[in-house]
Amino acid sequence: MEVGLLLNSNNRLCPYSERYKEILDENNIHFKLIDPNSYTLFDELQSCSHLLFHHTQGDTDMLIYESLFYIAQNVFNIKCYPNFETYWSYENKIKEYYLLKSHGFPIIDSQVFWNNNHAYNFLNETEFPIIAKLSKGASSSNVVILNSFGEGKKIIDQVFNDGVKVRGLQNRSNLTSISNVGYFNYGKATLKSILLKLNLIKEKIEYPEWQIQKDSILFQKYLPNNTFDTRITIIGDRAFAFRRFVRENDFRASGSGKIDVNPDKIDIRCIEIAFSVSKKLNFNTMAYDFIYDEEKEPWINEISYCFVDSAVQSCPGHWDEKLNWHKGQCWPQKCQLEDFLELNI
Repeated sequence: MEVGLLLNSNNRLCPYSERYKEILDENNIHFKLIDPNSYTLFDELQSCSHLLFHHTQGDTDMLIYESLFYIAQNVFNIKCYPNFETYWSYENKIKEYYLLKSHGFPIIDSQVFWNNNHAYNFLNETEFPIIAKLSKGASSSNVVILNSFGEGKKIIDQVFNDGVKVRGLQNRSNLTSISNVGYFNYGKATLKSILLKLNLIKEKIEYPEWQIQKDSILFQKYLPNNTFDTRITIIGDRAFAFRRFVRENDFRASGSGKIDVNPDKIDIRCIEIAFSVSKKLNFNTMAYDFIYDEEKEPWINEISYCFVDSAVQSCPGHWDEKLNWHKGQCWPQKCQLEDFLELNI
């Protein structure tokens, strides 16, 4: 067995993959680092029986893995992780919605538009508030709530004209109003915006290689009165779960960092749905975010195969497919390696 750890676009392992490396080292499993910039890339790949990769949120990482996955799996007969089904929808909310909706799974009702006139027509006929999302965006970025046609028109004009770079989808109704953030934070944000426009300061761009997002938008039904979402992470036949509470003066839980890992507070229906989706769609790993409608029925908000590993590790145990509880903490990378390599680590 020879495991290849494919480096990310910055020519390093991301922190998540570093733990793969630690676990492989601890268990004396031989591996090599695969440099996508190497002149001998194909020679290095051909010597591997397994290829392991973990995306960051940058566009280049997706391009690297997409470019090599087919070659590794179908030309060199290398077992690859994640599989195609798992990574195909990563960081693309439109793909997520199309995939789950087409299979009849309970994904929150949404409308996707590829044309600004159709988007305007939808806003003229819809009831507010609604949620607007771009296909890419982590930790609640590029997700805003719209309370009027005017707010929606500004978003549509931004998306279908110049497009949006990184965390650029903005709307005053969300976090920037005085009533939400207070006078001090409002003034601070306003001053920063002015200085940026005058090029007197430069804003740090988290993922400078992100491409501009334009010419597509997703409008999602707003489900009110959700003070938390339920994150279910399925790894093989294991379900890890915790609740994430929304940030102050916000409707979004992703990125809040406020979690509750008490298993008694987890809605078992969410676990059952997550298991059924992962099994049907052949996901190696997938995290599901659930919120409730007015009848307290759980709906999938978003999915992602990448997630914060320490949050999963903090869970006191996990459920199996028969909903039996297994006590004990575990790093998700260990579970993934056991499944991928078919070893008891």
